Amino acid sequence: MINFTRIAKAEFEKVLAESIEYQNSDVLAASEVIKNMALISFTRSAKSSSLYFSLSHVLSTSIVGLHILNAMRCRDGLVRPAQIINLMASVLFCNIGVIRGILNEDNGDHQKIDNEKPRFIDQSFTDSSLWPYKSFRSTKFIQEISFLDSSINYELVSRAIEYSDFFGKAPDPSADAGEIAKYVRAIQVITLMSDQNYERKLVEFYLSAKEANLINSTVFKDLADFRQKWVQYFWERLYPVVGEEIMLLRETTEGRNIVSQMYSHL
Repeated sequence: MINFTRIAKAEFEKVLAESIEYQNSDVLAASEVIKNMALISFTRSAKSSSLYFSLSHVLSTSIVGLHILNAMRCRDGLVRPAQIINLMASVLFCNIGVIRGILNEDNGDHQKIDNEKPRFIDQSFTDSSLWPYKSFRSTKFIQEISFLDSSINYELVSRAIEYSDFFGKAPDPSADAGEIAKYVRAIQVITLMSDQNYERKLVEFYLSAKEANLINSTVFKDLADFRQKWVQYFWERLYPVVGEEIMLLRETTEGRNIVSQMYSHL
C-alpha cells in the first residue's frame, strides 16, 4: 500500500534542505520543528475528502512557502527562526480545519464550528462543506496540540490563518494585517495559479467552493462562466495581493520557475 504521507514528507524535507536548512544552528533547530509540524499536517490532511483541500494541496502550498523563505534569505541575507516557524505553521495548518473529526469535540456527524456546542454537519457532502468554518477550526486545532501551541506565536499565526482564505469570508488584506499574514494569503493564491495541473485544480477549487456555498451566483453563473472569468478575477481581485510576493520569488531560480508557470496560465 502506498504511504502518501511518507512521500509528501520526503518531498517536503528535500525542498527544506535545499532552501533554508543548511544555515546556522538556530535555523537548523527551527527546521526540526518544521519537520514535525509537517508530519502532523500531512498525516491529518491525508484523511481529507475535500477535492481541493487535500494532502497534495498542503504539500504544494508548503513547498511554495519554503521557496518564499529562500527568496527572503537571498534578499535580506537571513531569515529569523521565529519567522520560519510562524510562517510555515500558518501555511501547514491554515486549511486543516476543513477535515472532519480533527478536533476533540468533533463527534460523528456533529462538528465544532464555533464556540457553541458541536453542530450537525451533513455527512453526504465532502469536507469542503466545512470551508466557511476552517479558520476557526484550524486555530482551535493548533490550540489542542501542545507541541504546536508552544512552538509558535499564536497571535501571529491565528491572524495569518484568518487572512489566508482569499475566496471565503476572510477579511480583506490591510496595512495592519502583518507580514506573515500577507505572505500566507499570497502563497495560497500562487499555489493555485502555478499548479502543474492548473485546469483540473481550478475545477476542484470551484466545486469545493460551490459545495461550501461560497460561489456568488451574480458573479459566476456556473463552472463554464467561472473558468471564463477567472483570469479577469485574478487580475482585478487577487494580483494586488500577490504582486509583492511574485517579485520576491524572482530572487531565486526556483521562484522564477514558479512565476513562469503561473504566468503561463494567464
